[in-house]
Amino acid sequence: MVQLLREATLQEIKDHLELVVENGSSMSFQDSESVVRRLSEPNALRSLLGQIMEDEDALAEIAARSYYHANAFLKVVLLAGDKNPWKLRLHVWHPQPDALGTITEDIHSHRWDFTTALVVGEYFAREFQIGPGEEYYHFKYLPVGEGQAFSLEAQGTERLRSVFEAILPAGTVYHISHEVLHCISRSAGKAAASVVLQRPAVEESTNVFRTSPVAEQAKSEIKVQRPSVDQLRAELAHFLSWLD
Repeated sequence: MVQLLREATLQEIKDHLELVVENGSSMSFQDSESVVRRLSEPNALRSLLGQIMEDEDALAEIAARSYYHANAFLKVVLLAGDKNPWKLRLHVWHPQPDALGTITEDIHSHRWDFTTALVVGEYFAREFQIGPGEEYYHFKYLPVGEGQAFSLEAQGTERLRSVFEAILPAGTVYHISHEVLHCISRSAGKAAASVVLQRPAVEESTNVFRTSPVAEQAKSEIKVQRPSVDQLRAELAHFLSWLD
């Protein structure tokens, strides 16, 4: 299987993931961990991204569904399911030498369960539960989808307490349920990247918790930037240089 995924075509990888996700309820973490670990190996990534960079149609499709996320990373949707709405994504965090110290994203849940392999760098991961703790501004997050913006709807405030924290190095593979509240922090001057297998969505919205309000109005529309085809090609080439 390892050799198969290293040398597989885009269509063969997509067909394999369709079968993996189709087994849904019977799919264990060990199953998804095995697939993600194999796809995130350097040789498999070089093959997968090399094929994409040579295919103008594939690049255009991927650029149209990818964007620079508000949590300071590039979210690249490499493959997406036809039979089931799964996604194989690459997340890229660029070094930000002008920023000082640590960059921490907003605490959030997801609409879907997912399995992640950290392939470059490291980050500090935390999980939270509602309960006695620090007060945060609570928002309902409505996703970008195929549009140009996501929305945040104010839900008041909530107190959260940290229940797990760990430094995760490259090579770590882990699974998170859609119900888990979590966030990551990373060094501003260092790169990081991960491969994510996103299972079909089970919720229409998610929860976001911020240390500050977004705006005075109850609902805010926030536009996202999508990469052009040339930008995406350059981004993928830059990411591949981190694997050398």
